[in-house]
Amino acid sequence: MAGVEVFAVYLFKTWKLVLLKPDESLEISLNSFDFELLTVSPVKALPAPAEKSVQFAPIGLVNMLNTGGAVQEFKFTEKHRKGMVAEIAVKGTGEMKAFSSEKPMACRLNGEEVLFGYEDNLVCIQVPWSGSSSKASVIEYSF
Repeated sequence: MAGVEVFAVYLFKTWKLVLLKPDESLEISLNSFDFELLTVSPVKALPAPAEKSVQFAPIGLVNMLNTGGAVQEFKFTEKHRKGMVAEIAVKGTGEMKAFSSEKPMACRLNGEEVLFGYEDNLVCIQVPWSGSSSKASVIEYSF
């Protein structure tokens, strides 16, 4: 991808996040009959006027084999009085993870503030079943 300086690479089985530049590689060793799935997401910087430089990349619903396939949309918006927001629409249920260089001030799921975890530059929230397989959940990460 032109213009991408860093990729967030999430390893499904080891629950590990690695940041790689486009010219870097990742060596993986597997035992017989074993596997690893990698989700690759370009890291983007929140646009100005953010007070601090925040790098962000959605990973997806990590309980699914097609982790990144759950991400339907990803964009940055500026919310009046709330600062910059990374907004992600996801389809499905489970644990949503995203790479973030800074801890968000708050996370909202479909407009309601939710508890979230932040460890090793990964933001984690639980996305409950929406009652419809066709309806996406909207997650907002406020910075």
